[in-house]
Amino acid sequence: MILAGVFSTAASGAEEMRTSPLEPQLLAFCGIRAVQEREPNLTGLDVQIAAVCRSMTYLDGLPQGDYRFDMSHRCLEGSGVTFADGSNGYYGLSSHATAIGGILVGLDPIGSHSERGGFFYKGICPDASVEVYEFWRFVSLTIFGGRDFSADILTLSLGDLYEDWWTRGIDRLAAEKGVLVVASAGNGAESGDSVLYPAAGANVLAVGVLDAEIGPDGQPMLGSFSLPRKGNSSYGPTADRRCKPDLTAPGRGLVPTAQGLAEYDIAGDYTSLAAPTVSGTAALLVQKARTTPALDRHMGILGRNCVLKAILMSSAQKLPFWNKGLPGPEDDTQTPLDFQQGAGLLDAEEAVRLLTEGNRPETGSEKGWDHLILSADRPAALYPFITRLPMGQYLTATIAWNRHYEDRYPFHLLEDTNSDLRLELWAIDPNTAERILVDISDSPVDTVEHIHIPLLPDSAEYELMVRINNPEVLSSGRREHVGLAWSVGEDRSVVNPWWYDLNEDGRIDETDQMVFTIFDRDQTELIDQPLIRETLKLSQERIDLLTLQWDQWKPYLSRWHSPSG
Repeated sequence: MILAGVFSTAASGAEEMRTSPLEPQLLAFCGIRAVQEREPNLTGLDVQIAAVCRSMTYLDGLPQGDYRFDMSHRCLEGSGVTFADGSNGYYGLSSHATAIGGILVGLDPIGSHSERGGFFYKGICPDASVEVYEFWRFVSLTIFGGRDFSADILTLSLGDLYEDWWTRGIDRLAAEKGVLVVASAGNGAESGDSVLYPAAGANVLAVGVLDAEIGPDGQPMLGSFSLPRKGNSSYGPTADRRCKPDLTAPGRGLVPTAQGLAEYDIAGDYTSLAAPTVSGTAALLVQKARTTPALDRHMGILGRNCVLKAILMSSAQKLPFWNKGLPGPEDDTQTPLDFQQGAGLLDAEEAVRLLTEGNRPETGSEKGWDHLILSADRPAALYPFITRLPMGQYLTATIAWNRHYEDRYPFHLLEDTNSDLRLELWAIDPNTAERILVDISDSPVDTVEHIHIPLLPDSAEYELMVRINNPEVLSSGRREHVGLAWSVGEDRSVVNPWWYDLNEDGRIDETDQMVFTIFDRDQTELIDQPLIRETLKLSQERIDLLTLQWDQWKPYLSRWHSPSG
């Protein structure tokens, strides 16, 4: 709950927001500010978020309890934050956790920073209720001990390189409670590259981070972002070849710290802030569904995490150089996502639109979502839709479901109950009415399937088919909850300027134009010269990607084309 006194310090909160810069600016980049402006009542009211935070200090291997949001900070005063251990948030403080709290529920109409000046600080869902847990207490009492848990969203900005009993226990919690679990993927090379657990878990939504754009002064900018990069954002595949992360979001922004009552600092490109950015967006979706009875009934409880995951991933914006799996122009049917981008950049505005407009899959509209339940009696489901302007339109569709685990320590995977689903796109030939298979996503190891493909220019009628490859696991009355979402629209990456960052260094300059010239003139043998490769700052992986897909991606670089080209 927001206290009236918070607003009284600035006369009118709404008026102040119109006249003061809004922080953190990263929320505008992924569509959250547009949602707040269009639907001011979406504030996270009556949504419960569980934030599991790590202790920052350990003594002889034991956590020292400094994991809390600083509740004396002005942007958190009056917010609906409680602590699972019964403390009050005035000791054992963590700037890392306080920044997460600010992203979620911060509100300060008279914020200031020595370099940034004055601003209105507003998080994503300031009316949400947040219960903060210390990590080891959470896994000991809730995961191992089975203490009751009823939050709508669980967010974790922490992780470990290896799967363990507690990571499997969190996967089980997601499946058994229908809670959306969101976790940071890890900070790239700083954490050993691999996606961290629990983000790497089958039932968890893993979030990577976009790098901030480098400004003319050579410093990272606020509010402007480029692409996810392996130096800062951990990437897939996992050890068992699953795609991770699932989404990316910006992470650099102005955040509150635990260093003073009104102190703010600039956080780096960290997945620790990208994860709560997605969690807060999910809270807005939960509130929207909960206050719209038809949406709430349709979404259900068990499997709700799968529906939210499908909506967030299907509404994401593809960024330049998005490609399934390994380099190559072919659509990899067994690899549903890009190993760096996942399904793409979080787009909160499009996610709310898809949730609101897509709640009628039976009408065959261009946006749709469903909470379907597969069983022995219903091992497949068909969803027809019609697009009015097939020329140049893309279909993006996602299904998500859960893996299942034992209900006690050490929470082993129940191999015999895990479904293997596939997602198919079919077109209806307008001349013969025959069905034409357009695309398949059929990973043998992932718990998401994802299609992003241009529609056929002469077909307006399509069908999405969800089917189970191993229906025998649904015997004995077992059912599988599946989230499905799809959307038809333009290729939104066309106008993204980061197509021109060919050498992946976070800036667009003359070296990128040199790379373009070499590939455009088919002089790639020059790159074999060490001095040229070093000058162009090209990795071998980037060379492979550009070499194999140059014809596919060159049209996006229109301003560098020759007049005759």
